[in-house]
Amino acid sequence: MSKTKKPARRRSSRRTPPLLANGVGATAAGMALWLLSLVMEAKGLPGMASKALLAPAWMAIGIGIALLVLHMLEKRRTQAEANMLLRQHSTFLEPMPRLKPRPKEGEQRQRASARTTAAGRG
Repeated sequence: MSKTKKPARRRSSRRTPPLLANGVGATAAGMALWLLSLVMEAKGLPGMASKALLAPAWMAIGIGIALLVLHMLEKRRTQAEANMLLRQHSTFLEPMPRLKPRPKEGEQRQRASARTTAAGRG
């Protein structure tokens, strides 16, 4: 009996950001509670029950919107950091400025001796 290994499941490289998913979910849940409250009021169910759903509905909508705003701010901050790092990285990859060609050793000696003789004449 040979056991065959099952291939490991890979995680998706694209995951939904948690603030975005939770923000959309909370906003949708709040909207659903708010609509349920409206339906309960329209069907003539006790007004107290329909009004009792409004507080959690508005709270969920408010939290959902706050999470969506936080998601946008985090995305903007992350993008700014990425741009800054990209600018820093691109300066490292720029070509080095060309240096003036160095004179060979023989030419350096001739120049040095020419300077000393010129200085001695003056």
